[in-house]
Order: sequence, then C-alpha cells, then structure tokens
Amino acid sequence: MLKMVIFDMDGTLIHNRIPFEEVRNNIAKRLNVDPESLKPLYEKLKEMNRPEVLEWLKEEELRRAEASYPDPGLTSVLEYIRNRKVVVAVLTRNCREAARKALGWYLGMIDVLITRDDGYELKPSPEPIISLMNRFGFNPRDVLVVGDYDYDIQAGMLAGCKTVRIGGGFADYNIVHLEELKPIIKKLAEGY
Repeated sequence: MLKMVIFDMDGTLIHNRIPFEEVRNNIAKRLNVDPESLKPLYEKLKEMNRPEVLEWLKEEELRRAEASYPDPGLTSVLEYIRNRKVVVAVLTRNCREAARKALGWYLGMIDVLITRDDGYELKPSPEPIISLMNRFGFNPRDVLVVGDYDYDIQAGMLAGCKTVRIGGGFADYNIVHLEELKPIIKKLAEGY
C-alpha cells in the first residue's frame, strides 16, 4: 500500500523559464571552458575544489528559482495525496535556498524536503530515498518516486521503488501531465 510519494522538483512540480543549459553555459563562460565539460554540473564543479564556483552555481539556481512557476496541477495533486494520508517528500539536486524559493508556500504541503545541502549522495544514487524509507519505516513497495529525468527514475529503481516519469522514457508508469498521477496514486494507495 502506498505510504510515501517522493517528487523531483524541477520539471516535475516546478517549471523553469530559465533552461538548465543556460545555468551550465553561464558558469562555463565564467570558467572559460566548454559547457560539455561540466556534465554533471554539480559534481564537476565540486571536483574543482573552488568554493567560489559552487557559489556561482547557487547564484544561478536562485536566479532560476525566482523565474520558476508551479505546475498547473500541483495544488490539486498535493491535496489528493495528502487527503490519503500519504507522506509527501521532495528530493532535489538544488541547494536548499533555491528549492525553498521555488516551492514557496507549497512547502506547507510537503512533509520532507531533501536538497544537496543535506549531505546525501545526489541522484541517481538511491541513498536519499533509502534514508527516507528508513526514517519512516517504509519498504520500497510503499514508496512511489516521480520525476522527469533519468536520474530521478534511476534513483527510484535502485531503491526498489515504483517510478513515474513525466514526459516519457523508462519508468514503471509514464504520464504527460502531473494531474495524470492521481489514478496511479489511487491504484497504489488501494493496494492494487
């Protein structure tokens, strides 16, 4: 029976007017390097062991968060889940400050927010998902992971959870719009 839904943030709950590639390109320009050499971005910047470079990333994430907006179905979906007494978590590779800014008042509808500032290995590692399951005493079969990117789905699958991908691709379920999550939640919450 479904007990927790773990959402990715960007591209899942929140949409961005500033594409992530713009963030990478801006940082690459400041470093005078090819943007392709900065994939995955956070990991490559951390390897540089230059704190100011991670501050540049934080600045870009905050700029991006200010220009973000919630998915049109976000309120309805979060209410639907919470009405079923299912724990709602958000797991993002963003810094905490940017995540809080992007989520805004929706934070009141979220039980747990995990960001890269929490010190876990980042997605696609299943570590933060496993930690959440342990914290609440849930099994993988009790948890659904929802995201729009390979890392989200890989992390969920590596943790043994069911997965939903927004926009298509490998996952247990595929949807186009966040609102389409409701029948999946209903099915899993009722134990089918």
